[in-house]
Amino acid sequence: MVVTQEQLNEYYAAEVVDQDGGRVGSMGEIYLDNRTGDPAWLTVRTGLLGGRKVFVPLVTAEIRDGQIFVPYSSAKIKGAPDVPADPHLSDNEEQDLFQYYAVQEGPAPSA
Repeated sequence: MVVTQEQLNEYYAAEVVDQDGGRVGSMGEIYLDNRTGDPAWLTVRTGLLGGRKVFVPLVTAEIRDGQIFVPYSSAKIKGAPDVPADPHLSDNEEQDLFQYYAVQEGPAPSA
């Protein structure tokens, strides 16, 4: 089931939890698919005081019990490529993230 914008709005700053149930960080920004307007990417604030923001694909995420679960290890998420949390992901940045997370088919470039 696809995570919707309404669900994400309800859980603003929710905890993001890894595949083992460990806390990775809190939800940051939501990036939308340019073609459909659906949520495509989520930034996770990690580290002390949420100092780093990393991208996680929403196509693989689930919301359960007020938390956002993603099927990746905490180390995998924290090792994601450094992509600036600008208002728009470039095609190259998004492709790098799709390859890193081994997401085969993703949405159009996000904004």
